[in-house]
Amino acid sequence: MVGTGGTTVLYQDSASDLRSQNQELRQQNAELRENLDDTRNDLESTQTRVDELEDQLETRSEDVDQVATNLNQTEEQLNATESQLAETRQSLRDSEDRVEELEGTVDDLQDERDTLQNEVDDLESTIDDLESENEDLEDERAELEDQVSDLQDDIDSLESRISTLEDDIEELENQNQELRDDIETLCSQPENQEKATCEGY
Repeated sequence: MVGTGGTTVLYQDSASDLRSQNQELRQQNAELRENLDDTRNDLESTQTRVDELEDQLETRSEDVDQVATNLNQTEEQLNATESQLAETRQSLRDSEDRVEELEGTVDDLQDERDTLQNEVDDLESTIDDLESENEDLEDERAELEDQVSDLQDDIDSLESRISTLEDDIEELENQNQELRDDIETLCSQPENQEKATCEGY
């Protein structure tokens, strides 16, 4: 009986230990399930984050492609700008050479202008002298015109005198002709032919 009782106590202790272990295992199992749920939740969150990161990565890849495209365009624009800059520098050098040439031309034109201005001054002085001389000549011409007017009056008077004298001469010639005709008529008469006055008639 004693042996049986001891066995019973030992069995009860073992059962109690098993129940205790089983309880611990259940508790551990519950904790593991809870941890598993947490892990699954973390996994889902992580997967969601991974999906988001993949989307961001794809977006970033597109952004990188766009940036690369923009970079290529920028490089092309930079090359074009550098080419334009080189052309602009060449144009600037050409413009500077042209400016120097034009400045030389301006200096030459200024010298020519000064020379022409001196010639103009000389011509204006000559014109002043000629105008003064012209005024003197105008005065002299007016004086000569007065003299011509006086001489014209004298000429008119002389012409009138000449006309009168010509009339007198013509009248005298007519009278002389009449006298010669009378002498010729007289000398043609026989009684007068021997007279000395009739010689030549």
